Order: sequence, then structure tokens, then C-alpha cells
Amino acid sequence: MTLAESIQGFRQRVLREAVRTGNVAETCRRYEVSRTRFYRWRTRFAQYGADGVIPKRRGPHRGRPPAVSVQDERRVIATALAWPTCGPQFVSDWLAREGLVIAAVTVWRVLRRHQLGTRLKRLAVLEHQSAHVQGLLTERTARALRKTRHVEADVPGELLSLDTFYVGRLKGVGKVWHITGCDVASSHTWAQLVIGEVTAADTWRFVDTHVRPAYRAAGWSLQRVLTDGGHEFKGVFVTGCARRQIRVTRTKPRHAWTRR
Repeated sequence: MTLAESIQGFRQRVLREAVRTGNVAETCRRYEVSRTRFYRWRTRFAQYGADGVIPKRRGPHRGRPPAVSVQDERRVIATALAWPTCGPQFVSDWLAREGLVIAAVTVWRVLRRHQLGTRLKRLAVLEHQSAHVQGLLTERTARALRKTRHVEADVPGELLSLDTFYVGRLKGVGKVWHITGCDVASSHTWAQLVIGEVTAADTWRFVDTHVRPAYRAAGWSLQRVLTDGGHEFKGVFVTGCARRQIRVTRTKPRHAWTRR
């Protein structure tokens, strides 16, 4: 049964119940339907039969048209790069002198979309372009152009990212947690479901009985794990890692890409 057929059946059931009881208000309260909507359904049913209470098909809606054309975006970017130390308000005022009226917030959105939202990023782009001509690229520009939000490892086992996820409470089962381990170098992933609250013993058992044997079978050894500061990665987990000579590092709060 499709969703449309289910909705159609519900509406017909409400109409039949109202006819059976003869009390529209009580029927609407029981099924949590407004009387205005009920009478609308009844009118459509009287005119078109069962087809009248089929929900309307909603086609795709066109998105909001772009506020700035491609040509105007290029003018915004060119003006921002011509004065890289000036902000969106300056760019907006300068373009207004040339007959192009664009709000400062729109200028900022255009620059942010093209990774030019800050003064340092605009200066880095100009310096990077000049480096192709002069062959000189400062360390500041190299840091600005370097991707930092990325966790890297050269060989499998060098770094294992661990995390837990609360699946939910299942009827007849209780709380269910999900433990995930992902090898950073190969993206190979292990996972396990835990019934009840996840503890440090559960996470260490997951690493010791599932992850480490898989590394050994492939000829690798687990060297380091990267976790957050959750209680399930402390106590027994830290002790077990120390016993197996596995280094434990933690991410900064709200910074999952930490590479420490």
C-alpha cells in the first residue's frame, strides 16, 4: 500500500464513522481532524467518489532563483580581489558607484561560497597567484591553502578512529548503542551493537576481540586510537590500550578532525 492509498483509506474511514455515529464533532475529535477539513473531504467525496479524497500529488518546486547572476558574481570576486583587505560593505559600495546594487550580506555570501570570505583567504589567493610568476610562496599562504580538517595515516593500523552512537530504545530490548571503528589509512570499518549502556569495558572488548585480530590476520598492528572524551573511552579502555602498547589520543571538543 502506498502512502497516498493509506491517506485515502483513513479519510474514507473518518467519513464512514461520521455517517455511522451521526455525530461529526465527536468523530473529528476522535480522529483529531478539524471539522473544516472533514466537510471539505465530504464535499469532494460527494462530487468525485473515492477519488475525491486521494491526496493531491505535489510536484517538484523550483528553487529560489539566484540573487546574483554569474556575471555579477565575477564582478564581486574581481572587486574583492582588487581590494583584498576591504570587507563586503566596501565591495558593495564600490559596485554601487559602478551601477551594480548588491547588498553587503549578498557580497559576503558570494565570497564565502567561493572560499573568499575572509581577508586572509583573499590575500592567500593573490599570493598564490603571484608565486607562479615570482616563484615565492610564504609559509603563511601555504598554511592558509593547506587542508587542515582532515585526519590522515600512511599505513593501516597507524590510526584507528573510534566512536559510539546511540541507536535508540527498541521495544522488548531496551537501549541499543553502536560502536564503530574506522582505520584511517584504508577506511576499513568494524561495527558492533551493544544492548544497554555502553561502557569502557564494551569498547575495549570491541577493540581487543574484533579489531586487533583483524589487523594481525592482515599482517598489521594497531598503534594508535583516536577517540572523543566520552566515559566509554576511559578507565578500563585506557588500561587495556596501555597493556597492548596502543597509544590513546583524544579529539578536541567539537573538533572531530583533530590529529593529535
